[in-house]
Amino acid sequence: KKVILITNYFEPGKAEATPRVMSWAKEIHQYGIALTVVTRHFTGKEAHWLDFIVPTSEPLQIVQKENYSIHYLPYTIHKPSWAQSNPLLSKVYHFFKFISGHFNIEIDAYAAFGDYCKKLLSEEQYHLILVSAPPHNLARLACELNRIFKIPYAVDFRDIWNNLLTGSQKHVSLQQRWMNKVEEFFIARWLHKASFVTTVSQALVDQVKRIYSGKCLELTNGYELKKFQKVSASKPLDKKFVFSSIGTIYPMQNTTLMVEGLKKFYETLEHKDLFEVRFIGLRAIETVASEIAIKLDALNPVITPKLSRAQVMDHYTESHVLFFPAWPEHKGMYSTKMFEYIGSGRKIIIAPGDNDVVERLVRKSGRGYVANT
Repeated sequence: KKVILITNYFEPGKAEATPRVMSWAKEIHQYGIALTVVTRHFTGKEAHWLDFIVPTSEPLQIVQKENYSIHYLPYTIHKPSWAQSNPLLSKVYHFFKFISGHFNIEIDAYAAFGDYCKKLLSEEQYHLILVSAPPHNLARLACELNRIFKIPYAVDFRDIWNNLLTGSQKHVSLQQRWMNKVEEFFIARWLHKASFVTTVSQALVDQVKRIYSGKCLELTNGYELKKFQKVSASKPLDKKFVFSSIGTIYPMQNTTLMVEGLKKFYETLEHKDLFEVRFIGLRAIETVASEIAIKLDALNPVITPKLSRAQVMDHYTESHVLFFPAWPEHKGMYSTKMFEYIGSGRKIIIAPGDNDVVERLVRKSGRGYVANT
């Protein structure tokens, strides 16, 4: 069987979305599937989310791996010049694109990949079209390719159109409610004939099922077994105690417990030079990085942008404790890093907890502790 996987994120790009699709590429051949990946060029040096939308004119490159092939495409911005240069016209442009069902146009994979995928499908026979969303415009592309070529398609949502739908809606603005309705209207149409849909948690499955009557399955994230077996079997630094948060922390996440807890702990230390705090990849969102740097100034924390996979693995190895602030206001928010934390074999501190999937995962694994005060 031949499957075409269409995804905006793939190696060498270091986006949080990359490990999920990479795991499919590396493992799916075990089920007798010949995989073709269609994606865009990345340099591997992307450190900020804005880096992932930078256009590239690098030409088509087809790379044959042992068990799959990758078609790297150029990525160009399709926003007209008049809308790029004028902020008011840009807002008007985005509004009309949005109400016509053109979502995530800052990452317009639909436009970037569409023609090439049509050419590829007209030349070769495939048995399934699989797309990874976001960007959600790839669900639109899958639906369109199905209409033209009559090939079954499936959509995987790493995130739905608004993950915050899994929490309380009392603070959601009227504008956001309207935007949710518009997105759901179009995405429901794009999913109507999908063979199946997958997403990362049961809470998101429940949201998808509101607009899609077909088969929808929970397919959680995981971790790279071989790499993390090496970390788990290794010993952390013996010259100092390392407290680490690895990955992005978003502005909506509550870091107060961590900040106050670290300050109090630091004050009790006799040998303060033997304690180190690291925030790896935190500068992906500079506002969060700056806030934590100011609040923990006395501890002189190490704060980095996104790093290469090899560098991240080194930080896992050197750490004694790994920290994560869960999402108590929302259901089903695992975060990719939680599975990696467990695979690392290091102790985990969750603060605050979520009284949901993250707490259950940590308690069931026996890897760590949850603090809410």
